[in-house]
Amino acid sequence: MTLAAIRKLNDSNIPCTILSKGILPVSLAQYSSSNTYGITLVSLDNEFRNKYEPGTATYHERINSLRFLHNLGCQTWVSIEPYPTPNIVEQELSDVLDAVSFVDKIVFGRTNYSKAVTSYTDHKKYYHDMAVSVIQYCSERNIEYYIKKGTL
Repeated sequence: MTLAAIRKLNDSNIPCTILSKGILPVSLAQYSSSNTYGITLVSLDNEFRNKYEPGTATYHERINSLRFLHNLGCQTWVSIEPYPTPNIVEQELSDVLDAVSFVDKIVFGRTNYSKAVTSYTDHKKYYHDMAVSVIQYCSERNIEYYIKKGTL
C-alpha cells in the first residue's frame, strides 16, 4: 500500500520523503528522483535495538538498503533521533556517523520526555556536545544536516 501511495503522489508530481525502520525496497529507485529515502538509526548495538525497537529490521539491513538506493542515485538521509544518552547505551556517535557517511543529509535530535535521559548527569551539555560533533562531521564531508530544536 505504501508503494502504491508513493506512486500515486509521484504521478501527481508530488515528491515524497520516506523514513523507515525497515528495509527500503530497491524498487524505490524507479520512483521520482525528487523523492528522498531515509532510515532511523540511533545505535549500532543490536541488543539496544531488540530492547527499544523490537520487530524492526537490523541496523545492518537498514544501512545496506539505504546505501543501495544511494548508489543507484537516490537522495538519502538518516534520522539519528531520539539519540540515547550513555546511561541507556554506551556507544560512540562517530561509529554511527561513519556507518552512514554516504548519505546526503543527517538529522540529529535528543531523546525527549524520558526519565532515564534527564537522570543522566548534565544531559543538556551531552546533547550539545553531540550536536556540535554532528555539525563538524557533516561540515567536513559536505553532508547537509539538521539539528532538532532543543538539542543544541
